[in-house]
Amino acid sequence: MPSPRLQRAALLLAMATLAPLLMPWSARALSDTEINAKLDTVLMLMSVDEKGEPRAVTATINGKSVQAYLAAMSMAAAEEIQAGKRFAVPREVLPSLRFAPVSLARFNQLLGPLLQKQPTDVGAIAPDPVQIERTAVLLKEQNIPEDKAKAIAAQQPMVFCPVPSLLVSTSQGPAKDRQFVPCATELTVVDTIVQRGIKESPKLAQANPRVVAIPLNQFISFLRKEPAERVAQLRILPDSQLARLVADQTARPKPKTKPRARTQRTAPTSR
Repeated sequence: MPSPRLQRAALLLAMATLAPLLMPWSARALSDTEINAKLDTVLMLMSVDEKGEPRAVTATINGKSVQAYLAAMSMAAAEEIQAGKRFAVPREVLPSLRFAPVSLARFNQLLGPLLQKQPTDVGAIAPDPVQIERTAVLLKEQNIPEDKAKAIAAQQPMVFCPVPSLLVSTSQGPAKDRQFVPCATELTVVDTIVQRGIKESPKLAQANPRVVAIPLNQFISFLRKEPAERVAQLRILPDSQLARLVADQTARPKPKTKPRARTQRTAPTSR
């Protein structure tokens, strides 16, 4: 977790960044169900045991050794944890680390009762290491001092959104033809949408749209605190690599088991 100073900087960043995206507001806030629906499209990898349940391991968070439920925003982030490059997981534990795909909404749902039962345990999510450098550049462009920008990018998962807002729609699925503001945990996804919009719309090009980085925790806080009409159109697109992993696992035939052998299959490690 970042220091309180970095958290305050990130909160101000989120508020200043999202404000131009959104519509005029009403008094009603999003319900927990509506917020969870948005977080259900945020895919990541969660450390699990042999039964596929959340697994707490010894890790160093904010300089303290704690029992932590670890998650990763990408395959690369999970591999970084497995290699001992993040959270200082003991060397003897590393070979047994395995990860399974899960949505952020489900991760929060699973951890809630576990952390209530053991308040000294924590949950920690590793950012995508591949995006840290470019994220720091975006944060600096958003008037965050360079040293703070680098620290925030290295410590916090991000959501990327277009500014000014771009409304897009899908041509298939349950949300067919429904317009939304496309955000994502992958910078390249939003950047591709922005560049395509610039190419296809001279009017949009004149607005000089760009991609901004928003810390995930502060994005969630914004969803909870802001009036519904300001945030209802925001939608986080799932990580493409993890979405393929989920699709592959869903399509894979379940192994046959004996009636009394109640086992649960989990995803392979991200190596």
